[in-house]
Amino acid sequence: MVHEIIWSPRAIVDYVDNLEYLNKEWTEQEINNFISAVHDKLIVLSHQPYIGALKKNKRGKRYITIINKRISLVYRVKPIKKQIELLLFWNTYRNPSGLKF
Repeated sequence: MVHEIIWSPRAIVDYVDNLEYLNKEWTEQEINNFISAVHDKLIVLSHQPYIGALKKNKRGKRYITIINKRISLVYRVKPIKKQIELLLFWNTYRNPSGLKF
């Protein structure tokens, strides 16, 4: 069964921030690669919502690496509603003390 993908406000901001960073620091090809990688991962995730590693003590929150181990997606599965809520995109170069979800 395919799950619906729901974007949280923070996930949208994080995604746009990553695109802006890529736009400043990298090529258009890198931006397209990132967009494609996210799109492809979300398709897989909608069909297999439990592929991400379960975060201990985080009430069912999971994470999955998106691209080159630099960007991770934190999400939550809502099995009754058949939804996947995208919580945030995390750049692994950032200080982990700011990773709150």
